[in-house]
Amino acid sequence: MAVELTIVGVGHVFNIAEKVRKIIEDKRPDAVAVELDYLRARALLEKEERKKIKNNFLYYMLGRLQERISSKFGVESGDEMLAAMEAAAATGAKIYFIDMNANKVIRKLWKSLSFKRKIQIFASAFLSIFLSKEDVEKEVQHFESNPDLYMDGMEKNFPEFKKILIDERNEHMAHHLRNIMGFEEKIVAVMGEGHVNGIKKILEKDGIKIEIIHLSDLLNL
Repeated sequence: MAVELTIVGVGHVFNIAEKVRKIIEDKRPDAVAVELDYLRARALLEKEERKKIKNNFLYYMLGRLQERISSKFGVESGDEMLAAMEAAAATGAKIYFIDMNANKVIRKLWKSLSFKRKIQIFASAFLSIFLSKEDVEKEVQHFESNPDLYMDGMEKNFPEFKKILIDERNEHMAHHLRNIMGFEEKIVAVMGEGHVNGIKKILEKDGIKIEIIHLSDLLNL
């Protein structure tokens, strides 16, 4: 029997948790794969665990930025991943954590950055605090209208981010999905929209057929 793989693209700051939950409940997959590592998943499931995780400064700063933006949409960052895990548990699906260890990824990124680049990141993060809901939504639309062009721009302007935060994690998550497909027949994978096309291209080289539900599809449901 052919494996059925559905990739759901999400945005960590949008109010889409119930839509993600419904997709999983409707599809009744054997497995749900989420863009989390074990520690991040545990922190979402047990909020007290968040206080115990020692994050470096860049990780903390990016997390706080994400929380500020998500608050504009009336949600907590990570609600959609929590909903995916809860829906998996409710439907009897196995849960797989397919992402790299977030702290290690951010530490690697931090070490790769020059002092000048670090200053640029702090400045960009500070300005991002003042983005409106409309600005964030427009950025999503801009990305989805031409993701390859968007990624090319990211590679040109922020090559370290593209390589470490996107490309390396895409390869890692695609590898895990291939493994899961070896013993699960129906899979829903929930990941940030920025990873969807990259992982799709990697897996399609192996002849794997994938159903894609983009973030824009969720926002328009």
